[in-house]
Amino acid sequence: MVESTEKAPNDEPQNSLEQGVRNGEVIVTISQDAMAAYVSIIPPDPGGEAVTVDAVLKKLEESGVTYGIDLKAVEAAVQESSIVQDRDASPMECRVAWGKPPIDGEDARIDYHEALTAASGRPKVLEDGRVNLFDLNTVHNVPKGTVLAVETPPTAGEPGISVLGAEVPARPGRDLWLRAGRGTSLSEEKLKVIADVDGHAAIIDGKVEVTSIFTVPRDVGVETGNIHFVGSVVVRGGIQPGFSVKADGDVEVQGNIEGGTVEAKGNVTVQYGIKGGGRGHIKAGGVVKARFIENADVCAGSNVWATDGILQSRVQAGSMIEVLGKRGAIIGGRVMAKEAVSARVLGSAIGGATEIIVGSLPSLRAEFLESRKKQVEIESNLQRISQTLQYLGDQEKKGQLSKDKREMMARTLQIQEQLTVDLKVVKEHCYELERAMSDTRKAWVQAKEVCYPGVKIGIGSASMVTTNPLQRSRFYLNENGEIEVMMIPGR
Repeated sequence: MVESTEKAPNDEPQNSLEQGVRNGEVIVTISQDAMAAYVSIIPPDPGGEAVTVDAVLKKLEESGVTYGIDLKAVEAAVQESSIVQDRDASPMECRVAWGKPPIDGEDARIDYHEALTAASGRPKVLEDGRVNLFDLNTVHNVPKGTVLAVETPPTAGEPGISVLGAEVPARPGRDLWLRAGRGTSLSEEKLKVIADVDGHAAIIDGKVEVTSIFTVPRDVGVETGNIHFVGSVVVRGGIQPGFSVKADGDVEVQGNIEGGTVEAKGNVTVQYGIKGGGRGHIKAGGVVKARFIENADVCAGSNVWATDGILQSRVQAGSMIEVLGKRGAIIGGRVMAKEAVSARVLGSAIGGATEIIVGSLPSLRAEFLESRKKQVEIESNLQRISQTLQYLGDQEKKGQLSKDKREMMARTLQIQEQLTVDLKVVKEHCYELERAMSDTRKAWVQAKEVCYPGVKIGIGSASMVTTNPLQRSRFYLNENGEIEVMMIPGR
């Protein structure tokens, strides 16, 4: 804070100085952000001149305080100082001026069509504990011309004013990048995404897309070979060992997956079970739903929903893992989720290693570090390009730029423009990943019936191993970053 002092405005008589009588003094203090000004008034010695309102106002003016002065606060400060008789006592600091804080701009907002935001067939748990996985509503069809997304642009905000009369800039709202993918297009004003074809609507890799659906009328196996499709795939049978289905949309399998591979940028729905046999691999950008998962490797960008359980598998989810059925249990293997893991039973009475991890996923951190590395590389390249352009510019001013160097300068400018666009995209991605990794405290693990001894629970950087059976328990992080256990209500 900045301080300045001044005595009362009237000059002290010579005899007062000779007698050592001191007049009142004013100290003005301005906050570091210049959004507040304070005065401290030191009372005079007996016989000295007291500080007046005019003296305070003059001192404020000399200190540069021109905005937000509250005259009543000044008068109150002067009146309060008249009560204090002891000059050597610490003076009371009174706020007498207020700056006007800036109003930050609002971030851009994207509103999506309900086809893009509706729950993708979350299983319904029946009263007897069974889960209905038949009517899943995994396909969201939209007609041509449907407005799928609308962006509300960011606002600039409103600047503030400091007590020194200077403008305090507002933070402008953060812009978003509305992206139209396959089967869609942007409107003229670039604020809407519109479906160009009839089909299945989804958000894939940050883009709004509309794709058609490919149906396999039998098992994926010898008769069909591997299936790779740009839209969504419906398999009327199952997927045999060694064969794969890869889709840019959703995959629905109406039988079992037995040692097969499924990769989808959307959701993966399996009507029966996933039997990995040690080589089954399922990867989805959205939700994975199955009756059971056994000896398989499953990775979902969103949720994993199982009915009867997860056995000796490695399962990872970007949001939640829920084992909902009457016999739902997670036994053995390693289960990881960004937000939460919930099952009726965790572990088993006969022991065996079961590991449950929630919070920031290792894959997120790896992706963040890779994006940071890419950002540094782009910034380094831009710096070198800037130096090259500066050199060529100097040569041009001297008239020493040859035809070849002019062409080089034009190409370099194009590269600079593209790298600038790439840098913006990478920075946005780093920001989203950093935000996604900051929510560890909200993560939790839950056993609706029992958690057996020997289950390793990890939340963020904290971990514990259960030593006793715990009934209806929820594990979460307390304020000290330690794992605590609380009992949850019964049915």
